[in-house]
Amino acid sequence: MKVEKLIADELQCMFLDGKLEGFKEEYINLVTRKLRIGELALSDLIQNDPTLKDKIIEAEVRIVSYNIEGFV
Repeated sequence: MKVEKLIADELQCMFLDGKLEGFKEEYINLVTRKLRIGELALSDLIQNDPTLKDKIIEAEVRIVSYNIEGFV
């Protein structure tokens, strides 16, 4: 599975969990959709929106923890 799709899914989960305060739902939906379909690379997203950088790192950590726990 592509990393972008995993990050997109996790960002959506984080939004639903209230962990993306300050970001509008429409923006998160747009970003995650573009990540899923390959219109946007993580590196481009980080460059274009540095405010999401910490959240992307947090999403990566969460994904790794799921893998450790055997969920992925």
